[in-house]
Amino acid sequence: MNEGGRREELLAATRRVVERSGFANATVGEITREAGASLGLLHYHFASKNQVVAEAFAKIAREDLAQLEALSLRHERPADRLASYIELSEWADYESWRLWIDAWGEAVHAETMRATLAEFQNGWRALLARVLVDGVREGIWACDDPDDMASSLVAVIDGIGLHATLHPELVSPSRAQDWARRIVEAQLGIELSDPAPASTPRRSEHVATLTLRRSDLDAGPQTAVELCGEARDAWWGERLNGAALEPQLIRLAIDLRRPLEPDDGPVTVRCALHRLGHSSIRTVESIVAADGSTVAVAEATLLLSRGLTDGEREALTG
Repeated sequence: MNEGGRREELLAATRRVVERSGFANATVGEITREAGASLGLLHYHFASKNQVVAEAFAKIAREDLAQLEALSLRHERPADRLASYIELSEWADYESWRLWIDAWGEAVHAETMRATLAEFQNGWRALLARVLVDGVREGIWACDDPDDMASSLVAVIDGIGLHATLHPELVSPSRAQDWARRIVEAQLGIELSDPAPASTPRRSEHVATLTLRRSDLDAGPQTAVELCGEARDAWWGERLNGAALEPQLIRLAIDLRRPLEPDDGPVTVRCALHRLGHSSIRTVESIVAADGSTVAVAEATLLLSRGLTDGEREALTG
């Protein structure tokens, strides 16, 4: 593997360690073990643990910003774009919010992390300011200082996300989104409607109908995990079969709503694309019995060793 490939491998390993253990608890020993690399190789590419951790987080931040930028191109009306920005905060994604909160805490002590956060926040504020300016130009709302308004909205969204993550029993995802929307509406003196349908491609998914075997039923909850994994692999294979790019599962959250039963009949297993980042993919899987009842719902995060090309993005979204 070339030097660039080894560097990317170390960054991918750092990301897995950070998502598992947190920024403060990530050690160079754990990172090198995760990457199957030597301490010398890590120090060849990075000056310190702080640098490799900050660069790994920078990749995550760039993916999130790219997603926000892509969203700005999918809605023509400024109000739709603004409403979609609020929805994209993904209040129910506790793992993603936990990572950002962890990064804020680390940035108090590490200048490299603080610089990465500042870069993302500047990009996020610029996107919001742009949509605010567009709304003023079209006479949808009044805003004397879009830059200042954008800065205050970023702070509000971050604050709501912090409380929704730390106190989910008090701030549910729906309540968090309602708060954010109400604050934006109050600031601009308007009422946001649900965004109009975006000009996105048809949903990228794989659907299979399977007959359960006795061994599947005997395996218990593991069967649901395996069925979701098979659907995910099939979805990937249908779109990028033979590509020199192997996704790694770094997170799987599965809600097993009930056990599989002998009279469930043929079950429908579905995998669909949920979100496409720079070098990460999020999918959702479901298992539905013949009577229409949902057996399980899962969400998976896949990490790639490099960024997706335009052609690969098109293949995955088509």
